[in-house]
Amino acid sequence: MASITGFDILIQMFAQIDVLMLIFVRVLAFFLVLPVISSQNIWMIGRLFFALCTTIVIFLSGSVEVVYYMDTTLGFVYVMLLEFLVGLAMGYVLFLVFNLIFFSGQLIDFQIGLMMVNVMDPMTQVQVPVTGNLFYFSMIALLVVTGGLNGFLLTFFYSYTILPIGTAFVVGNAPLAWYLIILITESTFLAIRIALPVVGTMLIVDASLGIMVKTVPQMNIFVVGLPLKLFLGLIIIFTVMVPNLGVMHEHIFDMALMAIRETMMGMVPTQ
Repeated sequence: MASITGFDILIQMFAQIDVLMLIFVRVLAFFLVLPVISSQNIWMIGRLFFALCTTIVIFLSGSVEVVYYMDTTLGFVYVMLLEFLVGLAMGYVLFLVFNLIFFSGQLIDFQIGLMMVNVMDPMTQVQVPVTGNLFYFSMIALLVVTGGLNGFLLTFFYSYTILPIGTAFVVGNAPLAWYLIILITESTFLAIRIALPVVGTMLIVDASLGIMVKTVPQMNIFVVGLPLKLFLGLIIIFTVMVPNLGVMHEHIFDMALMAIRETMMGMVPTQ
C-alpha cells in the first residue's frame, strides 16, 4: 500500500477546494465569538492561521463525507452564508453563557458601591464591571486549565457528523429562536444565583441601616453605610465566592456545553 505524501494531500485539498472553503467558513464564524480565541489581544492573523489549521484537520479527518449544495455560483454562496450562520450560532451561545458573569458583576458592584468604577476589558475592548472582570478572567483561566476549551472544540468537530455541510436549518427556525430565548432566561437566573451571596447580604445591611436611621436620626447614613457595604461586600466575595470558583465554573461550563449541543441539534433539519 503506497504511503500518502504531503504532495498527495495538497492535490486532494486543491481538488476539493470548495469543501475546504465551506469548512473554513464555519470554523471562522465559530472562532469569531468563541471565548479565549475571540480575544482582541490575539492577532487576527493568528486567529486566521488557527482557523485554517483547524479546517485542514477537519478536512483530513474524513468527517466531511457529503456536501449538499446546488452546483451553481448562487448555490455555493448560499451554502457559505448558511455555514457562517451555523458556526456563528454555535459560538454565540458560548459567548452568551460566559458573559453572564459580567451581569453578576454588575449586580454585585451596584450593591457594594463600585458601579461607577468600570475597567476596560482587554479581551473585548469594552467597559466592564470590576468584579465581573475578576470573575470572568477566573472562569476563562479555569476553562483553559481544565481542558474545557478542548471540549468545545471537540463538540464543534462532531458538528460535521450531525450537521453535514449544506443541511442545517437556520433561517425561519422558530424552535431554535425559542431555545435561545430560554437560554437567555436561564443565563440570567444563573447570574442572579452567582451574585446572590453579596446581593442578599447587602439587602440585610440596607434593612439594618434603615432601622438605624429611624432610631438614630442624627447618624449620617452615607458616611457609615457606603464604607460598611463595601467592606462587607469584599469580605463576602473573598470568603464565600472566591473559594467556590470551581463550583461556579462547573455550572457555567455545563450550561455552555449543553447550550452548544442543543443549538447544534436544533439546527438538524426535520424530516
